[in-house]
Amino acid sequence: MRKPRRHAVKPALIKSPLTYVLADGALVCEDAKGGTLWRMELAAVTFAHWSASRAGQSLTRVLRLEDGTQRRAIRQHLYRRALVGGPDDMAFRACVADVLRALMAAQPGLDVESGPSAGTAAALRVLGVALLAGALAAPVLALATGQDLMAFVNWGIPVTLIGLLGLALLRTYAPGRGRRQRTPAEVVAEVEGV
Repeated sequence: MRKPRRHAVKPALIKSPLTYVLADGALVCEDAKGGTLWRMELAAVTFAHWSASRAGQSLTRVLRLEDGTQRRAIRQHLYRRALVGGPDDMAFRACVADVLRALMAAQPGLDVESGPSAGTAAALRVLGVALLAGALAAPVLALATGQDLMAFVNWGIPVTLIGLLGLALLRTYAPGRGRRQRTPAEVVAEVEGV
């Protein structure tokens, strides 16, 4: 029996750390007071998903695990320039790498999906449809309300750009696009090399 491995991870700058414990083939999440929030047997994991996204100065990374009865996540949100490479970032990286290595040992054939989550991709597709529909409806509405030719031309460029953005969202986040299967070792290399 190996000694339990513990990782204290701050999910965000103002949140209390959560402790992830790997012991006896299970991953346990504890709150700041040591109370167990959840437990998942690594041999029972049926799905793993890794995502890392940047928006402006922030970086959000999430490792999601599912075992058929529950969905759990190890996540962290950082302001990238200020905190990347710091102790909170390094603790998160070590935790994710350790969990993925333990998952490889428990289930050598399980791959990790990466890319946008299904919910995010669906939301972006809906946004793409709305933008494209608005861009297609705008000229019809302009003609129906009697807009003069100059107003129609002035709005033509922004409306066209909105339509192109909607089309790009639809194409980029079409079902099955942008998601790929990777081995846990590939994700570990990404996490440790960031």
